[in-house]
Parts: sequence; structure tokens; C-alpha cells
Amino acid sequence: MERESLLDEELNGFQHTAKSPRSHPLLFDESLQRKPSVVIDDPAAVSRTVTRILEQWALSSPDIIVAFVSGTRSFTAWKNEDHRAALQKGIIKLLNATETWILDSGLDYGISRLIGNAVRNELQFRQSKREYEVYVRGYLKKRRHAILLMGVVPMSLLRGSDDETDGHDNDAAEDHPEKCDVNPSHTHFIFVKEPKQEVATAMRSQIIVELAAQVSRRRNPTFVREVQNTGVDEVSYQKGTVCHEQVPLIAVLIQGGMRALDMVHDYLKSDVPVLVIKGTGFLADILAFAYEEHKERGNNRSAMDIIRRDVSKRVARSFPGSKKDEDLTLMRNRIIDCVILGSQKEKELISVVESSEDLVDLDNYFLPAVFAARSRATNILKEQVRSDFLLTMKLNKPGIADSKILGRDEEQIFQVDNDLFEKALMWKGREKFVERFMEEDFALHRFLSHSRLLNLFRHAEDNDFFVNVVWHQVPRRYFEHTIEETFVTKDLNRIIEKLSGFSNFLSMHDLSSNYLGIFVTDEYDAERKAMNALMVWAVLMGRFQLAKTLWKFCEDPIPMALFVSALARGLAQHSRSTDTSVADRVSAQGREFSTMAIDVLDMSYKESNARTFDLLNQKFPDFNDRTPIKAAYISRNKYFLAHEACQIWLNRLWEGGLEITDSWNSRIPEEFKLVVSALLVFPIYFWIRYPAKNFVKDFSWVEHDKVDSGSINETTRLGYENVGQRDKNDLFHIDSLFDREGVDNTERKLKVLAELEGKNKSTRFRHSLKHAAPEAPASSSGSNLFINRNLPLWKKVYYLWSAPRTKFWIFQLFYWIYLAVFSVVVILPTCNDLGLDVIILIWTLFNVLEIALRTVYQIHHGFPVSLFRRGVEITFITGFVLLVAIFKTYFNFIRPLYTRSLMAFGMYNYGSWLRS
Repeated sequence: MERESLLDEELNGFQHTAKSPRSHPLLFDESLQRKPSVVIDDPAAVSRTVTRILEQWALSSPDIIVAFVSGTRSFTAWKNEDHRAALQKGIIKLLNATETWILDSGLDYGISRLIGNAVRNELQFRQSKREYEVYVRGYLKKRRHAILLMGVVPMSLLRGSDDETDGHDNDAAEDHPEKCDVNPSHTHFIFVKEPKQEVATAMRSQIIVELAAQVSRRRNPTFVREVQNTGVDEVSYQKGTVCHEQVPLIAVLIQGGMRALDMVHDYLKSDVPVLVIKGTGFLADILAFAYEEHKERGNNRSAMDIIRRDVSKRVARSFPGSKKDEDLTLMRNRIIDCVILGSQKEKELISVVESSEDLVDLDNYFLPAVFAARSRATNILKEQVRSDFLLTMKLNKPGIADSKILGRDEEQIFQVDNDLFEKALMWKGREKFVERFMEEDFALHRFLSHSRLLNLFRHAEDNDFFVNVVWHQVPRRYFEHTIEETFVTKDLNRIIEKLSGFSNFLSMHDLSSNYLGIFVTDEYDAERKAMNALMVWAVLMGRFQLAKTLWKFCEDPIPMALFVSALARGLAQHSRSTDTSVADRVSAQGREFSTMAIDVLDMSYKESNARTFDLLNQKFPDFNDRTPIKAAYISRNKYFLAHEACQIWLNRLWEGGLEITDSWNSRIPEEFKLVVSALLVFPIYFWIRYPAKNFVKDFSWVEHDKVDSGSINETTRLGYENVGQRDKNDLFHIDSLFDREGVDNTERKLKVLAELEGKNKSTRFRHSLKHAAPEAPASSSGSNLFINRNLPLWKKVYYLWSAPRTKFWIFQLFYWIYLAVFSVVVILPTCNDLGLDVIILIWTLFNVLEIALRTVYQIHHGFPVSLFRRGVEITFITGFVLLVAIFKTYFNFIRPLYTRSLMAFGMYNYGSWLRS
């Protein structure tokens, strides 16, 4: 049958047609005729009727069933209205968090009316929010859990019913004898046609227990077979009391009278946990008092006599209108029976909670009560442990999962599977669960393939950030709100490169191959690539807290934090035009990741500065073979570059491993000494020093007694001469040298990892280590680290001219010479010496060539370059040279003033370009 409105969808039921008021009491009210309902008048037909209900009403499978027990006559206003409001909020929070069935008496009175009002307000809120989403977005953000509020109604209490109640209803301890209407906010009704209140109450509790048992069997038949195979609590299984464990059933007692006490007693006999809300009055307070006294005093005879006497006083005081002493005695004895049933050896079926504003978190009380009511044998069943853990994850209670589920799992039955981990990722706010899974060494490469990554993008909760910020970066949007496979195979890397500057960051082929066990390289590399993909997904979905959780388990925390910071910076820039508040929040998260990278670097630097510089030297293949310094530079992360370790590293890179002495006159500028030594060569012998710690490979160890090996071990070495040809051209690479002990440790590790990482790679690395750090003597008598005579002159010149500091000042020198010659050419008459014109034009063309080569180098090494700006620059200079050549060639036809003006204009703009 078609569902015509939002209300029908949210109620999760079908319309029900009926023909007679006697068979379907809802026909007394025309507004309720569409509500699903059924009448039960035979206790023997309960099981058969419940089966028909589940088949015909097409109800969704619940995660938890909550049965509220209360009185009708014995129900008064709450002492604190804030507590009542907190209870209503707690019920709605539970309905929104998971599939929950709420069952009560269904009458428009007492607790049923209170719950009905809360459900009515929630449905109205959902309706308005749905209309808003359709109006603003044009689509529904997500479908909420259906609300099922079922009333198990005693027909004898319905207004207009032909059934009459028995004589016991006149007692004050009984439920309300007056007739009531059904609450219109309930979604389903089961009417119990039985005039005797005791029988009707037993039938109501029987219906609810049977509902939970059959739903549990339908939901997980494997659990039923596991119970049968293991023989767990066979007697309880035959009674049907264990079968509702997969779908927990819990009864909540609020106030209440004699009939409520009968229902509580029936629930306890069926091993259903009962949560008593103390402070609401009447039966709830009396039962809570008796239970707490029993736990404190024990089960001996004298203690029980005291409890009976105190309970009798409280019953008489709470129900002063009762006329029969035997009824009060019966009630007292029934309360004592409930206390004894609730206090069993291995489990506690009764839990007591104070009425307070904390009722807004009802699930904090429901879950411990459910787990405490089970026997140990049931709790260790594999299906039961998994079901309980999934429920705690749905309700987002990691503390309860640790203490009540994993804490009791002494035999390590629980195992994290891909389905659980995927849910923890997709459900927002489950970072604690993800962290727990990662601590258990969950294998990401066996979880994440390109199809599962696509599924994460498609079905993650709360994808507003992704839709509003990231989705607009897709070069082509396939259709309005559907993500196709080409998004992860093509567009995802383009988005990453556009936002962060890292190209080809993810490989879907490698991801899926590693998932299938066909490792592209090895298992460790597969795990790292899967972590990289998850980090990208978390950031693009706006789940920065989840990204921080995953970051804790990254193999390379500093490069990853810098990458996320760059990604967040790009997201903030692209979102600023649409929403500045989102841009500010994302920018703050980027700075936080930058701070995390700095913190790790700072801890490393304090522990070992040598290893820190080794880290700054290291190139990371996953991050485009960039060192952390280079990654921070490209992403413009000035906070990271400002760290002391980075500044020392950059200073040593700037110096090129050289040291300028104070020989002769200390007032001579170091720059002058450097330039003169580079041009004249011979000043190298007294102005430039080459520390052995920075050029160990090039020194002869014949006189190794003059080199202090301890100094080499404790000081960070530059080793710029030990890199390959490609690395020599990379200004962001410094290959640190290892001491002898470091080589030995590295060799031992390589032997362990040889099978996984490949023998060729390990051998090459070991060979480079041996050559990078030749064996030093065990002790030395001298500390002279400057052994100039063992370094050939040509190498001294080579290292001097390779130093960035030398290159900079030589460039500045020749740049000013060029400008001086250029100025002379501009000042001289047009008919000046042709040689100067040729020199200045050729010099300018060499500058153009230098710009072109620098552009190619920067592109090749992944530096951010504006090709448009460089193209304009090269075009302008080349055009200037051609125009000057033309003007000089045809000087007889062009006025000299025009030529000088052109050259002056070109010199000014060319100088400005160079300075920028």
C-alpha cells in the first residue's frame, strides 16, 4: 500500500482497514483509523498473533526494545519538571540514534501521554526540517530512523469499550478505574481484550516478551543455533527468555501501582532487565528502596524481616486509600519476590537510577542494565559479543564498550571485521572506536579498496562539508548528487593536487591490488598507502577529529601532518568565497596540524638532533619524494620552517658545509672573503675551511688519528658530496652521514626486512651506508677536524662554487656589473662601440636561458611555479632584445632618443623582475 505522507514513512507502518468497532477499537476515532492495530483475546494465541504482526506490518528490525511500565491512577505530576523534560529528550535521542521500539500502555494518560507528546513534537520537527531541506538543497540530506511507538492497550480501560473491569479496580493500589482514550501519537496498537486486570496484565507482558523473542530470532538465526549448539542456559532457552538477547529488551519503571508491579514481576521471571527510576514516587521508590536495602543488608532472615517491615510502612504511606490489608500485604510480598528475582548469583535484573537531568542520556543507563542482566555464559557467545558491541557503537558509548564488553572478553572472542570498521568511519563521532580498532592492529590494506573508498564518499554521515566545499572542485559533476567511480580513479588526485600541490598522491590500482593480497611492493607499503587514502577521505569530508585519530597511527607523522595542513589550507581558500565561517574553521584545523608536526619535530630535536636532521634530509616517496622542509616550503607553512631545527638545517644548507675563518683581519666581511676566494682561488687556503665532519668521504683516513670520531657521531653531518647527481641539483636534499654504530643498527634492521623490502634495495642502501661512513678508529688523541691537505684543490673549488651562499653573492656581483654596463650603454651615444651592444645583448639572452632552465628545474622538482608569469617574463625579455637589435641596426632611421628610452625602460623592468 502506498505511503502518502511523511508521517506514514516515519511511522514505518501500513494503513489498516477494519470493518467493525468490536474487532478494531480504533474505529471509535476516525482520525486513528489508519493506524495499524490488532486485537488479542486469547492468551494461547499470543505467539501466533505476534508472528502475524511481524509478517503483515512490515516493521523494521529494532536494535533495542524499551517497555515503559507505569500506573494510570497512581501517576502524579513530577516533582521536578526538568527531570520530566530530560526523560522526553532522552527518549527522542534514543529514537534518533538507533532503531528503537517504544512500548507502553497506549492510553492518553500518564507516562504514555508524556512519551506520545515527545514523539508528536519530534515528528513535527522532522516534517519542518524535511521541507526546509527540500526547499534549500533540493534533496533530502539523510533518512532518519523510523519511529515506532506501540501501545499494548488493555481494552477494559478504553472509553467506549464494552468490557468491564473486575472489582479489584476500586482499590487505590490498582490502576486507574476510569476509562481513557488511546493516545493519538502512538503509531501501532495491540489491544488486549480481557476483563480481568490480572490476566490482561499477564497477557501484555507476554506479548512484549514474545515480540522481542521473535524479532531476535528473525534478526540473527545464527545466534539461536549458537545457543543450541553450546547448550547455554538450555532451560531459559526452552522458555524463550534467552532469545531476546540479540535485540535487548528492557523495562523502565516510573511510579506505578499494583498492575505495574505485576508486569515487573512477569518481566523478571522472563529474565528481562528492569530499570527503576528512583525519585518518581509510588512503586518505583518502594522497589528501589527494597532492592538497595537487600543489596546492603544481605539475604539473611533478620535482614529480610527488617526489609519487609520497612516496605510495609512505605506501601501504606504511598497508597493511603487502600481499604484491604490483604492487598497491601500481597503488594509487599510481591515486591520482596521482585527483589529476590532481581538479585541472582551471576546477574542482576534490577538496576536503580536517580531521577535527574541526566535522564537525557538514557542509553548510559540502558546498556549497563542490559549487560548486567545476562549470565556470563551468554555474554561470551561470539554473536552476542558482536551484537552488543555494534549497539554500543550505534549509541556512541566507547566507555561502556570497553568496560562492559571488551573488558569481559577474557577469551578474546571479539574480532574487528571490515564491516564494523566501515561503520565506525562512516558514523560521525566514532573516533574513540576507530582508535580502539587501530590499537588492535587492524590491517587497513585488507579493508580499503578503491570501491570501498568510493562507498565511504557516497554513504558517510553528514556530508555537507564535502558537498559544499569539495564537490565543486570536480572538473565534471556527473549528475547532481551521485558520485561515480571515476571520481576516485581520476578526479580525486586532481582535487588533491589543486588543493595541496601534491600530484598523483593516491593510486587506486595499488590500493585494490594490496586489498586483494597482490602487493605492489610489500605489506608495510600497502598499509601506509591505505592510511594515506583514509587521511585524504577524512579531511575532504571535514572529519578533522577523525584525521587526528588516524594520524596517531601514521608511519610518517611529520610529512602527513604537513600534507593535511596544506590540504586544509587549500580547502579554506576555496571555501572562503562561499562561507567564511567554514573557511576560518578549516584554516584553524590546518594550523593545528601544522602545530602537531612542529610538536613531533620538537620532541625529536630534544631527544636527538642528529636524527632530527636525518629526518629533515629524508625524502618520502608517498609525498612526491619531498623532504619535510620542501613540503613545508611548497605549502607555505612558515610556522614549521620557523622551528629551530629547520633554521639550523637551512643555515647549513646555505653555508654548503663551508666555514669562513677570521684569518688576517676580522673586519673584512665574510661575503668579500667568499667572493674573492671563489674568483681568485688561492684565498681558499687561508679564508675557507672544510670541516671533516661535513666531508668525511673525501678525506683520507690514513691519518685518522687526527679526526675525532666522537665529534662526528654527536654532530649532524652535511655530506653534500655523497648524494647522487640528481640529488646534487636538489637544493632541498642533504644526505646525512651515519656513525659506525648507526650503520650496524641499520644493517641489522635491513636483514630482518630484506624479504619484504627486496634484497636489491637493501643491498644498495647498505652499500651506500658503508661508503658514507667509513670505519673510524675506536679512539683518537686529537680533535683537529680541519684536514685541508687531504682534500684536493679541485674539490675545494667545486664545493665552494656549489654552496648556495657562494652562488647568491656571485650572482649579485655579476648582476650589478651587468646593470653598470647596461647603464653605460644607455648613456653612450647611439654610434658607440658595437662590442658593448653585442655583450649586453648576449648577456641578456643568457639571462633568458637561465630563467628557462630555472623554470624547468622547479617544475621537475615539484616547486610551485607560475608558468604564465615565467612565459610573460621570457617573452618580454626576448622581445626587448630583438627590439634593441632592430633599433641599433637601423639607427639611421630611428631617433637615438627612442633607442635610449627603450633601453632605459627595459633595464628598469628587467631589474624589477629580477628583484622579485
